[in-house]
Amino acid sequence: MADLFEVQGFGALSEWNGQFASASAAQSFQQIAALGSNSVSLTTRIWTTDKTTSDVFAHPGKTESDASLLAGFKEADAAGLSVIFKAAISPLDGTGSMKLSPADIGAFFASYKAEIVHLAEVAQQGGVDTFVIGNEMSSLTGNAYRDYWTDIISSVRQVFRGDLTYSAATDEALHVSFWDQLDIIGVNTYPPLTSSTTPTVQEMVHAWTEVPYNPYYAAAFNYKSPVDFLHSLSETYGKQVLMTETGFRSMDGTAMRPGSWTVDAPADVAEQADAYNAFFQVWSAHGGSWMKGVELWQWDLSGKYNETGYSPMGKPAEAIVSQYFHGNGASLDLNLMGSAIDDVIDLGRGNHTINAGLGNDIIRGGDGDDVIIGGPSTQARLATTTVTLTGYGTAAGGVNAQAQVLVNGQPVTGALEFKPATDPSGYQSYTITFANPDQLTSLDISLMNSAPGRALHFKDIIINGVAVAPQDVINASAQGSFDLYVRSIHVDAAAHQDWFLGANSDNDIIYGGAGNDTITGGIGNDVINGGDGIDTAVFSGKAADYTISFVNGQIVVTDSVPARDGTDRITNVEYFKFADATISTADFIASQSVLAKGAEYQALASNGAVVTSETFRNADGSRDLYTRDISGKSYTSEHSVIASGGKTQLVERFYSDGDLAFRQIVNGDGSVSSRDYDGDGHLTKLLNSFADSSFQQFTFNAEGFQSSATIRNADGTRDIRDYGIIGQDYTSRHTMTDTAGKSVLIEGFHSDGTLAMKQTVDAAGTRTFDQYDATGHLLQQTVTKTDGSFMQTAYKLDGGITSQTIRSADGMRDTMTYDIAGKAYTTEHVVRDAAGKSLLIEQFYKDGALALTQSVDSAGIKTLTQYDGGGHLKTQTVTQTDGAYVQSSFAVNGSLISVTTRGADGSKSVDTFGIAGQAYVAKHDMLDASGQRLATVLDNKDGSHTMTAYKAGVTLTGTGGNDIMNGAGGDTFVFKQLGGHDVINNFHAGQGAGHDVIQIASSIAKDLSQLAVHVVGQDTVIDLGYDASITLKGVTAPLTSHDVLIV
Repeated sequence: MADLFEVQGFGALSEWNGQFASASAAQSFQQIAALGSNSVSLTTRIWTTDKTTSDVFAHPGKTESDASLLAGFKEADAAGLSVIFKAAISPLDGTGSMKLSPADIGAFFASYKAEIVHLAEVAQQGGVDTFVIGNEMSSLTGNAYRDYWTDIISSVRQVFRGDLTYSAATDEALHVSFWDQLDIIGVNTYPPLTSSTTPTVQEMVHAWTEVPYNPYYAAAFNYKSPVDFLHSLSETYGKQVLMTETGFRSMDGTAMRPGSWTVDAPADVAEQADAYNAFFQVWSAHGGSWMKGVELWQWDLSGKYNETGYSPMGKPAEAIVSQYFHGNGASLDLNLMGSAIDDVIDLGRGNHTINAGLGNDIIRGGDGDDVIIGGPSTQARLATTTVTLTGYGTAAGGVNAQAQVLVNGQPVTGALEFKPATDPSGYQSYTITFANPDQLTSLDISLMNSAPGRALHFKDIIINGVAVAPQDVINASAQGSFDLYVRSIHVDAAAHQDWFLGANSDNDIIYGGAGNDTITGGIGNDVINGGDGIDTAVFSGKAADYTISFVNGQIVVTDSVPARDGTDRITNVEYFKFADATISTADFIASQSVLAKGAEYQALASNGAVVTSETFRNADGSRDLYTRDISGKSYTSEHSVIASGGKTQLVERFYSDGDLAFRQIVNGDGSVSSRDYDGDGHLTKLLNSFADSSFQQFTFNAEGFQSSATIRNADGTRDIRDYGIIGQDYTSRHTMTDTAGKSVLIEGFHSDGTLAMKQTVDAAGTRTFDQYDATGHLLQQTVTKTDGSFMQTAYKLDGGITSQTIRSADGMRDTMTYDIAGKAYTTEHVVRDAAGKSLLIEQFYKDGALALTQSVDSAGIKTLTQYDGGGHLKTQTVTQTDGAYVQSSFAVNGSLISVTTRGADGSKSVDTFGIAGQAYVAKHDMLDASGQRLATVLDNKDGSHTMTAYKAGVTLTGTGGNDIMNGAGGDTFVFKQLGGHDVINNFHAGQGAGHDVIQIASSIAKDLSQLAVHVVGQDTVIDLGYDASITLKGVTAPLTSHDVLIV
């Protein structure tokens, strides 16, 4: 059998200068070829000192010399292997190439370019087929570095004539900025296939075709399966994909981390063999024409057996590789259902069954006996939608997450329970089918029982075969993902009607490949190439329903039944199977070639009973062309007159009843006149086109009234008038466009002729848009300048302004709103910055008095001031960016009522003034961040203060009056000045837990000995002199320096 892939072989890394030219390397090339390889990928390394250095160089001991490279290329060629030559950069300090961050980018790329161009010259000299310009340099391959790479590629192409590629890391491929400049997309493909150390072959097969369970790799693959992701790269850039590396180590857990060469684990040659078995099953079936091939990593050129290494040499995996590379391995027989929209299905080997569904599909069946159905037999919107949800949930409180699907806001399912899972084997899938409503606007997937710790994690959301991506939906809780923690994932069905109702067309391109294929094009105009083998094309109608002709080497089969099989162009198909007969295509080709030999009259197509297309060649060289039974158009027959010079002079088209549908004639002055008619014979369009590119076009309704007129002048300007417009506020419109096609005037008119809207654009590009109501009153005017600034004014019926917004070019907006109802204020003024944040808000009462102001300064400090209806200040709050604030409340007379001060740590002090009906006139509370009261100070009417601590650790400070202090234990009592006669209740003397401390300022006494301390009854009195004292109630024990501190 033929090779499995166009390119198939092994990668080999040079470990030292001269290894490619060694005898063991030559022997390795022979061994690689014996396994069925047709290629070898040889990697030599170039170096930097570390990740930040900008000098790239060939290391004399570690980089292959030119002579060694040429010798290696020659030995590989002698073994029958084409050569892919890769240059891989490595820092000498062991840093990975993906972390390169040179200090001087320009110098680095200049140095790198010099090395790469030199190696490209050697590659050209050595007859290398493909040159790889870099390997896994993900930190330097984004858009910021594109110009460096395009310069390198341009320089390499001047010295190397083969194909160019780059080897992207698995998680880098999506972001490489220069794929368009290369010939092949190269990816080192090492996706994690499992989270288990004992995966089955089937589990690994499945992993290649599902979104990776690992969130990092799910994002790296753009939320596609590895197969679909690599295929999408090919589709995006129109290039084949080459797995420049892929492979598995012979160790336990290799499928968990295929790309890791540093992990230590026990040897497991069976798991390596299973991983290769799964790989080849998948890629022999899924690797279609877009798949260039694979270089397996890696073959050890020293020929040594490595117990846990990548090389399959001497291990069970070697036999599997040989089997597939020789074309003898078993492939999967895929059963694929396409989506409701355009698909690209490009498969490899196997007897596949493909049902592509609606949409303009491109299908390649690959080698094998395939059954391919391009689309349904008739065109109709889909009656039902099928949604498949795959994923898992996280539980909270012993309850699993539950999903519900809603269409247009109405549930179409009950609760769908998703249980926790650690890998794909534990995922759950639900398939829901519902009837499509007449109007389908939304589909929502709701988390029914959201709670902290409970969530849904979807890996796949598929709608009628369309694999929805996270960026296609609105996820209220985690945009850009399918992780749902609250609310729902919303699909805008109105914007994606084809997902639910199917595409509007189904024109397919189908290639069967080698094998005996059965191909059904279905509706639409299809292009079918059966490929090698005995192939059969299937049609839904009877043979008499179709016209068959031979045009440009293709058999053209046209279905005369509208909205069925369409017109198909077919090659390499041996049989046509109709509903009533199977016909050999050899007869078509023979008969058509006979008819084409120099006849004056030529039948171009026949339905087997009558001629449907014919040409009359006249004596003057002109031709009359008649075509009948035309399908897919509003007319069914056509007559054309073509002059001897090849120019069409007359075209006439007719409806099925013979009435004229269209007539076009070339006039003597070179102008062209055409007329269109409806099925009842009414003129619907008149078009006169002139040589100077000007034209006049008029359209008419069934009653004969003109519905539009377009006059195009020779300079490209147009004057357009439309009548009978429905669905708008106006029924007629007048538009004038300039030579560039831009509108300079648009006017819309109500049915009574009054102006509904008008838009003008002046020479400076300023656009003025006016809107009017049915009675002619101006409702709104918007004046927009080219710099994006505008002024928008809304008006009342009496002409007064209701609101006005002025936007400056820098994005700042100044908005005034008047006659506000339902609020205490009637006018509001708002100033916003370019980000939409309010810098100033002013609100005014009906009488113009200020009701509220809020301003935000450049430091982010917000000041909110509120006034009552009489203009009196009520409250003022000043809030810092760290959350701290001061809030003051005022009485009508302007006096301060209270002040609340909140610190950044959440602690508060609340000061209340003007207290009536109590022995105190003011109160001061201190609270901690949790809201617990720490202490209270009362300002008594007699000038004294009552201080109370509620928690240990509070500091109470005496004043100049006769203060009463109540401790809570473990408190500090501070006396900074001589005052009156103070009393401390609940004082705890001594050194025990919760003892209190008195601090006396050194200005009152130098030490404790200077103070007169007396025990009076059950109390201790500290005489401070100058008619000042401190009485410790209930304390008789002698005081020590632990009790009284002089500070």
